[in-house]
Amino acid sequence: MSTDVILAIDTATPQGGVALWQADRLLVQALLSAPREHSKRLFGEIENALTATKLDRSQLSAVAVTIGPGSFTGLRIGLSAAKGICRALQIPLVAVSTLEALAARLPWATRPVCCVLDARRGEVYAGVYDTSEGTPRCIEAPHPTSMSDLLVRWSDRDVLFTGDGVNLLNAEEQHAVLQIAPAHLRAPDAGALAWLGMARFRAGDIEDIAEVEPKYLRIPTFVTAAEQASHAG
Repeated sequence: MSTDVILAIDTATPQGGVALWQADRLLVQALLSAPREHSKRLFGEIENALTATKLDRSQLSAVAVTIGPGSFTGLRIGLSAAKGICRALQIPLVAVSTLEALAARLPWATRPVCCVLDARRGEVYAGVYDTSEGTPRCIEAPHPTSMSDLLVRWSDRDVLFTGDGVNLLNAEEQHAVLQIAPAHLRAPDAGALAWLGMARFRAGDIEDIAEVEPKYLRIPTFVTAAEQASHAG
């Protein structure tokens, strides 16, 4: 059995997390559900995960991190942490789209999975994936759009909607013909990220640590403290 161990870091959305994956199983997972605490709690949760599994940092084979889209601040926190660990341990970095990691929560779906994250300011980040063979295959690349435009393109097709962007649908839309994933599967999951990260690592799909940057999908804008507080609520 492979002894490879991968650390997954996801701080792209309000519900972040860390996970450790070894060989073909999830060892441990922890949620980071307070977005303004990601930077304070991240390394503590990583140490807790290592302690719980009786592993040392030196045993890590790679780090997987969500690369975007998502919170501008959250993406920077996660990627900076992942880069720092990889440089210190001289191990590879694996970057995974936040939307692809979300689609991975619905493997072997019989219909395409439309992943939608609330991008604020009247927009969503959306991407569509085929997960019928397990790991996601991109059908429509992640992009910013309005919910109305997204529904024009996909509401009359046999797709499964997931992600917190579903919360932007009004009651009439939610009870129409749309197929919507159960609520407990509509948030990103560090365990799913770790699973994808291990597959990418085994395939040699790794990043140049000096070059990789977050994929914001739109130009970062200044957000006031009041807006941050309202988004976290």
